[in-house]
Amino acid sequence: MAAHGNASTAEHAGVPHHSHVGRYVVVWIVLLVLTVSTWAIAKVHLPGPLHILVALVIAIAKGALVALFFMHLYDQQGANRLVFATSLVFVALLVGLTLSDYATRYPLAKPPGSEGALPAPDYAPPPTSRTH
Repeated sequence: MAAHGNASTAEHAGVPHHSHVGRYVVVWIVLLVLTVSTWAIAKVHLPGPLHILVALVIAIAKGALVALFFMHLYDQQGANRLVFATSLVFVALLVGLTLSDYATRYPLAKPPGSEGALPAPDYAPPPTSRTH
């Protein structure tokens, strides 16, 4: 048992141990600032689909910070970084193809003036009769 403990200590003797508490605090503060900025941007009216783009950029930045620092991808090399980069490519592909599909819809599928509002009914609703 003692020999195993000494071998384990000998293996890690050449590797300096760094405390990353300061880095975690900075990343946490940046995440808080990005969260508040997401809330603030939601209160501001941006033209067209710009609010979606801004929200996606902020969400991607927060996700990247969490993955890089709290999931330790910043300190890793090789396959872990490749998997992270590949997942970002596939998310970008998924969002891009979805937006391009929406942009190429037929005109009847998205009539003018239908951006988020329900059309007013062009008929009078039937009168309600109350019989007790």
